[in-house]
Amino acid sequence: MEFELTAEQKMFGDMARQFAVRDLMPAAKECDQSGEYPYEIYKKMAPLGLLSELIPREYGGMEINVLTWIIITEQLAWGSMPITMITQNAMLPGSIIAEAGSEQQKQKYLPSMCRGERIYAVAAAEPNAGTDGSNIETMAVLKGDCWVLNGNKVFITNATVGDMIIVLAQTDKSKGSKGLALFAVDKDTQGLFVTPITGLTGMRCDDIAQVRLADCKVPKENLINEVGKGLKVAMGGITNMRIAISSYGVGLAQRCIDICIKYAQERHQFGKPIGSFQLMQELIAEMEIETEAARWLTRHAAYNKDKGLPFIKEVSMAKLFSTEMAVQATVKAIRIHGGYGGFNDYTVERLNREAINLFAPGGTSEVHKMTIGRHLLGIDALSR
Repeated sequence: MEFELTAEQKMFGDMARQFAVRDLMPAAKECDQSGEYPYEIYKKMAPLGLLSELIPREYGGMEINVLTWIIITEQLAWGSMPITMITQNAMLPGSIIAEAGSEQQKQKYLPSMCRGERIYAVAAAEPNAGTDGSNIETMAVLKGDCWVLNGNKVFITNATVGDMIIVLAQTDKSKGSKGLALFAVDKDTQGLFVTPITGLTGMRCDDIAQVRLADCKVPKENLINEVGKGLKVAMGGITNMRIAISSYGVGLAQRCIDICIKYAQERHQFGKPIGSFQLMQELIAEMEIETEAARWLTRHAAYNKDKGLPFIKEVSMAKLFSTEMAVQATVKAIRIHGGYGGFNDYTVERLNREAINLFAPGGTSEVHKMTIGRHLLGIDALSR
């Protein structure tokens, strides 16, 4: 693995940091207070290519590799983790179509997404099927020229604002995961119902919703790829997002470090800056070591995926460590701030509320521990 970033990667990282300072930092607190979806930020990101990093150039995207992308997302998350998660999740369905869609689907959906004109979502999780994708209960039945979808999806990001939702559904329960398929369901499709889910702490501007499909008729040509490959295709996009989520944790933790260094230099107790106290330096040193370790775990996972090297275990290690580390970084940041750390006038309080939302998306820490264990031991903990 190359440890030195290329000139292009440094350029993209610098561009993302400038955008984070100029646009994301001011918007972060406002979005947290108002709970409004960051439409204006979304529109500003499009001309910079920050909604289409993994999309081919012929459809209006940047067409960069995963490693360069997560260098960008780390800097964006430094400015605002929630806004970064929301906007990059909007690219997930686009990356799925770019990877596995028909040419007709690519032409229909990708250019307008890259221009920031349309927002898409992916609906995979269900009340009884989160990590266990093979247990999907939403059914798709082919009737004439249409697929008829029935079922319920939960915790779907960008569903309310989305112009199209990619739905993972089962076509034949007897086939298990080999019966799963993906369908592009346009917003105006009859039988598609979206209900907002509110109250998510730390992610107040996020658009989370329940999606209900009731005799929802989808044209045959909206089947993405082919029946039987739905879970595999979806997991390709989800794997990319797991690496991105790891980079969100790194960016958020780095923001904590930067804030705490400044605070420890300026805050005085007993006639000297608190940064001169040994235990204060210990906390900041721990944060730096753990953040740097997470950074390289994340970049290693991205590098392996780009190079076609083994990456499943590496992605799980990065996602598990980075997200757990980010939460602990915010706790240490609050401790460094003492009594002030729990007040919402101090950024570390907000970062703490935001960080806990890194656990569940892309699989919980417990799920990734089982993935790592399976790869090391050759034994599936869930095998019957």
